[in-house]
Amino acid sequence: MVDISTPYFLELLHIISGDRYAYYTEMHFDQAIIAHQNHLDAFIGPPRSNVIVQLGGSNPENMAKAAKILQDQGYSEVNINVGCPSKSVQSGQFGAVLMKSPDIVANVLNAMQETVSIPVTVKCRLGVDNFDSFDFLHEFVDTCNSTSRPIPHLILHARKCLLKGLSPKQNRAVPPLNYDRVYQIAEKFPEIPISINGGFTETGDVANALNQVDGCMIGRKVMDNPLFLQKMDRGNIYISFEI
Repeated sequence: MVDISTPYFLELLHIISGDRYAYYTEMHFDQAIIAHQNHLDAFIGPPRSNVIVQLGGSNPENMAKAAKILQDQGYSEVNINVGCPSKSVQSGQFGAVLMKSPDIVANVLNAMQETVSIPVTVKCRLGVDNFDSFDFLHEFVDTCNSTSRPIPHLILHARKCLLKGLSPKQNRAVPPLNYDRVYQIAEKFPEIPISINGGFTETGDVANALNQVDGCMIGRKVMDNPLFLQKMDRGNIYISFEI
């Protein structure tokens, strides 16, 4: 989340648990990466093999350019955020609103995949507003996976979001969790490594989820209690972390 997973906070997590986990930066607009390319280490933190830079945007050319800048400066992976419901993101026509336009997401993916060799992954919700059926999500994933390279990693926040009437904070709690929907998508797309996100606060629940999907992404629990990573360490449960 903005103003949380800053370079300083990610450095704290590295102090606590080293490189055992994958850490995600705040979402950065593609134009911001382009504008700050001369001092990215200060803007988003130094390149690390386990830090994924999260990008927001809907212009294929700009997203590809931002990804190329990141790759050239040593960053090892980028993630397209298609899950943020904030009003400012909606007005820029990126984030969760893009779930309604899977062809745009596919075009962005294609442009980025053809420009860089580092992994380009996707994070999204189960749906948006009334577009929340299994068929809708299946079509979205299928469209994204029909690009020049298969999706190397898909992170599914196990909630839909409401673009009007709820704040970003409320959208992380009010729409009900639907873990089964994530597991169903994982069964339909066994070739895609899939991580589940949303509501995980206990190590046992994380371990159970990892029996059905490839990864588990934790945000608020680590935001509120960074030493939760030490509990994960003691249980030898390795996950990805993003807030």
